[in-house]
Amino acid sequence: MIRIVWIAALCCVLCLVLYVPSAFSPDQLMQTVRAEHEINTRLWGDAAAGKILERMLDFQASGAAVSTPPAATVQVAGPGVNTAMAAEVGQMSMRLFSSPYFKSVDALFGLAAFRASTLLHVLPLLLVFLLICAVDGFAVRSVRAREFVAHSAEVFTASATVGIALLALVLVGVFLPFTLSPLYTIGALLLMLFVLSRAISNYHLIH
Repeated sequence: MIRIVWIAALCCVLCLVLYVPSAFSPDQLMQTVRAEHEINTRLWGDAAAGKILERMLDFQASGAAVSTPPAATVQVAGPGVNTAMAAEVGQMSMRLFSSPYFKSVDALFGLAAFRASTLLHVLPLLLVFLLICAVDGFAVRSVRAREFVAHSAEVFTASATVGIALLALVLVGVFLPFTLSPLYTIGALLLMLFVLSRAISNYHLIH
């Protein structure tokens, strides 16, 4: 079941990456970034929102843009037909990678980088909650073991599946071309950690 959830999530991400650039212009996707930047400013202030935006720009600077044409290959001197063919292929590459579709792909990955930067901003909060949920889950599991209370395999399976599904929804949400408040993503991750703590408390090794 968990494998099916992951496969479905990856298929959704692939469909979004291929479809969204054909349906939304780069300006529309950048407008989504601006709208979410304003939300971040209201939530955490100008300084924090500025750091998130700066981190996104660092991500973009560290990676090659999809719309950048590949470097021209070095041609060994030969018949004129090879030179003409190389020039024609170079012009085709320029037209292809300069098309609005590839520019929208760049804008979509910029939006994904911005949302990833927002999650990195709240990573300390998520790590603290992860520690609390892990301690709670192991503590409940230990108490149940000492009280000889049976662990529920059904609760473990359902909790693990729901937790993975929430994480998959967050992954898909990173590529959605609509304005999303970071509170929804943070809430989904916190709920995922809580659900996984229930999975830990009901995990049972079969010897």
